[in-house]
Amino acid sequence: MTVVELLGAAVRFAAALFLLYVAAQKLVAPRPFRQTLTQLRVPAVAAVAALVPLAEIAAAVGLVAAPRSAVSALLVGGLGVAFAGAALEAMRRGERIRCACYGRSGDAALGPRQLVALPVWLAVAAVAWFTPAGFTAGIPHVAVVTLGLALVVAVREVLPPLRRNWSYHNVLVEQSSRKVAPR
Repeated sequence: MTVVELLGAAVRFAAALFLLYVAAQKLVAPRPFRQTLTQLRVPAVAAVAALVPLAEIAAAVGLVAAPRSAVSALLVGGLGVAFAGAALEAMRRGERIRCACYGRSGDAALGPRQLVALPVWLAVAAVAWFTPAGFTAGIPHVAVVTLGLALVVAVREVLPPLRRNWSYHNVLVEQSSRKVAPR
């Protein structure tokens, strides 16, 4: 495997992991994304709210399973253009529209971030389209990315409550181990 293939695989896998994460966030908590679409005055909000995460999942799977496919590149590039278009619309109107791009965890407003991200999305599409995939493409690699997503979710969602509970546990143990003075 060449360095170019390795870098291409790293870009594709990172983008796929990110796309799967944001799609999962939108599917688990659809309300923030629907509110964003409503503020943007998107027609058929329910349909679009369902289609965008599906497109993100399809793009992620395409980046891993069939990176040199035109469909994969078009999905990734199209998502980037759609996100940038939403930001341009919010900026054109002069409205602060909450960006639910990352599902329930996104509190920023649509704007320059999405415009800056557009070249990144286009670059990911180009890397997928032009970089030899070598042995880093195929359906079995989707499982690798999905496992990576599970690890990211575990770190991001499960560890903070565990730490809080462990701290609480330690405080209780410390309090119970203090000797009570006799009266």
